[in-house]
Amino acid sequence: MNLGHRRKRHHSQRGSLGGISEDAEVSLADLMHQLDGLEGRLRQLKTGIANLMQLQQIEAAPPAADRQGAAQEIARLQEAADAFELELVNRVVSWQHLQEPFWQAVRFGGLGIVVGWLLAWLARG
Repeated sequence: MNLGHRRKRHHSQRGSLGGISEDAEVSLADLMHQLDGLEGRLRQLKTGIANLMQLQQIEAAPPAADRQGAAQEIARLQEAADAFELELVNRVVSWQHLQEPFWQAVRFGGLGIVVGWLLAWLARG
């Protein structure tokens, strides 16, 4: 019996008997990291929505007393809204989400072209 095989089997048995395996520890840490990232995104989303609502309220009824301060506040909120919109677009449309469909289209589209050429060659022959 191979010693390395024995260690693997012992490791898998130890994990199945109720002990936490190293894979579970790593995945738990990874999940916690992902949860922190999602909480940060949620805070950012709430802040962005609040800024957009405040900007809409100011644009709907601009205060007459302090026009310069209101204009600066509108400019600041507009800049924050633009940055928020750009962040949302970057999160929704990213290469990570488009990578698999892109390569599938390349793979099957190329295969379709080759099969089409083969069928055209067979039809002529």
